[in-house]
Amino acid sequence: MYTFQLKQRDWSKILSAFHILIGLILVYDLTHVREEGKKDWIFSTVYVIAALFLFVGGVLNRRIIRTISKHLNVLLFQSILIISGAIYFWSKGASLVSVSHAILAGAIVLFWIYLKKREDGEKILVSEKSIILPGLSGDRIVEWTQLANVIKKHDLLTFDFKNNKLLQVQVINADHIDEDEFNQFCQRQLAVQ
Repeated sequence: MYTFQLKQRDWSKILSAFHILIGLILVYDLTHVREEGKKDWIFSTVYVIAALFLFVGGVLNRRIIRTISKHLNVLLFQSILIISGAIYFWSKGASLVSVSHAILAGAIVLFWIYLKKREDGEKILVSEKSIILPGLSGDRIVEWTQLANVIKKHDLLTFDFKNNKLLQVQVINADHIDEDEFNQFCQRQLAVQ
């Protein structure tokens, strides 16, 4: 059995822009806060501090938020802030703003789940029986009978399907796998099928 790790995207730039965007949303929310008492000041203060934290974290992400796990923690923090904003605006009678905040919080949680699944990297497993490809909702099992050819050349792994689809992925940390041995293994598996 052969295991290949896929080259991952660098999410840090996208996530830093996302943190800044959520900070801007928090600042915009402050314009809709009605000053009716102590609760509003507490809410406003928490939102201002959180917005400043997100701005600084977004701008200085290489120094402050270095790893993807720290970005994931910030995403959870953002979803909690947005949910608290949804609750606050619901209590003030701004149901449209509240619903939009709830939808945004749900989208942040879904993005968090997506990144959490890919935190350790995606792997392709090639065995005598089948090939397991990573997918968005779950792994996809590809039988050898569905393939016309499989080739590894340098850091590219290519799957040529019989239905004229082609999948080409860039792999990393595959130096320990001999290309000729792997390609011969694949040709033997394809010949058997």
